[in-house]
Amino acid sequence: MEDRQILIQIRHEIEQIKRAIMAIPEWISMSDVAKDRGISRQSLWMRLQNGEFEPEVDFKYIGNKIYIARSAVSRIQRKRS
Repeated sequence: MEDRQILIQIRHEIEQIKRAIMAIPEWISMSDVAKDRGISRQSLWMRLQNGEFEPEVDFKYIGNKIYIARSAVSRIQRKRS
């Protein structure tokens, strides 16, 4: 495979990764995050309120549901057993 072909392939893969990342919503429901992390919604809510997360930046209400910012989800740890 030529260098040019390798570069074209790499560029194509980077574009695919970009599209996949953009498909992730900016705000994710608290229920979905709790299910994904294997913790209860109540436990997740307590973690959000403990001061490490900032309202309207890391989480917010949309209607009567709580949504968590995509950037904050990675900081939520699964309960250790």
